[in-house]
Amino acid sequence: MAPSREELLSLARGLSFEIPDHEIEDYEVLLARTEKTLETVAAMDGKQNVHFPQAADNPLGAWAWRFELSSKSPISNILQDKTFCLKDNICVAGVPCLLGTDTFRDWIPRTDATVVTRIIDAGGTITGKAVCENLSRGAVSSTAATGPVHNPYARGYSVGGSSSGTAAVVASGGTDMGLGCDQGGSIRIPAALTGLYGLKPTAGLVPYTGIASNDASLDYVGPITTTCLDNAVLLEAIAGADGLDDRSGPGIPSPKDVPRYSHLIRQSAAAGIEGLRIGVLKEGLPADIDPHVEKKFRDAVKVFEKLGASVQDVSVPLHAHGRGVYSVLSKMGNHMGMMGQATGRRQAMLTDLYEKKGFPYTPEVVSKMSVMSKDGLLAGEFAWQRYATVYPKAANIMRKLKDLYDGVLSSVDVIVMPTTLSPANRLPAVDAKPVVQMEAAKGMTENTCSFNATGHPALAMPIGFVPAKDDVSTKLPASMQVVGRWHDELTVLRVAYAWEQTINWKEF
Repeated sequence: MAPSREELLSLARGLSFEIPDHEIEDYEVLLARTEKTLETVAAMDGKQNVHFPQAADNPLGAWAWRFELSSKSPISNILQDKTFCLKDNICVAGVPCLLGTDTFRDWIPRTDATVVTRIIDAGGTITGKAVCENLSRGAVSSTAATGPVHNPYARGYSVGGSSSGTAAVVASGGTDMGLGCDQGGSIRIPAALTGLYGLKPTAGLVPYTGIASNDASLDYVGPITTTCLDNAVLLEAIAGADGLDDRSGPGIPSPKDVPRYSHLIRQSAAAGIEGLRIGVLKEGLPADIDPHVEKKFRDAVKVFEKLGASVQDVSVPLHAHGRGVYSVLSKMGNHMGMMGQATGRRQAMLTDLYEKKGFPYTPEVVSKMSVMSKDGLLAGEFAWQRYATVYPKAANIMRKLKDLYDGVLSSVDVIVMPTTLSPANRLPAVDAKPVVQMEAAKGMTENTCSFNATGHPALAMPIGFVPAKDDVSTKLPASMQVVGRWHDELTVLRVAYAWEQTINWKEF
């Protein structure tokens, strides 16, 4: 409502400004214009209807917080009319961030993550935050303080983690797309178990600024979507150096120089993938793989051959040891982050989160942690006290593994393997013993975690349904992982897009 004349004159008197009678109408016009501008700007990027979801509106337990955030004057329309959810370790200023935990409460970030700003600037609408595993640790959707997250295809089965809620929301149609964060497979595993496309980009391509991190050397943020094309579109919108995230090194483009992935893969559709070289990683199909997953994967690879691609077996023996080496990096690196002892960063830090965590931990805080976090604390402390020299050794081994993958990728265009070795497991009981809870993640990270350390882009893509391990009448999604050279997301997406355009994965 426009200010009254009395309000105008009162404002003026407070400034010792005596407005001549014959100019009052002019200043009323000018002040009305100012108010219009103020109202417009105030409405920009505003958070509306911020609330914790009721159980009836959250049947899968996947939503952490609901609100609506958009811009009335976006810079582009690449994400226009699309809705998004965010893993609940991604900061949105003024919206509580749960981080899946009750070890601390009422953390309300004071800043928006770079990826949040980019979605809004591209015309997207964010409609809420999605549950993540407790302190973003774990590959089973059972540890969040708000309760388990259920698989949309079979209640009582896991969605994986730690971006569990994002996958469940997107797979169930709650939003068009979502963002997850990945420290060992936490984008790709939930995508794999719910029939979605989940991309862990090349190291540094998408800024992690404004996102709660456990170990900056291993974490990534990326898109989780129902189609390959949507994945490419969202990647376009969020990729590119922001000048703040020190993960962005040489070769990372500025936002204006990010490839138009969606346009390019559509453009390549006519040419197809004839002549592309696809390597099937021998060590990605170990003896303990679920036989139904292996068959579905091998059948999916045959589609590439029908499309004219050249398929060959490739071998990286060290891949079989990648999970063990990664676990050293992860548990020891995570330990430093969890204890508030990480140093050497050159990025914008979330000081308000450090204040909330309250170091050193009290017994009450530790008692509220998940088994995964407790195990991480114990294992990390033990490793640093007894095996301190193993961490640098593990880092060097991962450099060697990167070189070995690069060697294979010099002779093939992409490497493929199952994303997970099994379909979704049943959710463990709330009171399950620690070992049982930890074993619920078996088969999930074996093929994903190495690429967090080596930095290669890796995409999970759906390839059909397989029977649940404990109930053949229950059908759950299976997934293929496509891994490419550094900075070659385009070829990874192109391969997946060609498969998607040929096959309806739900009928495969």
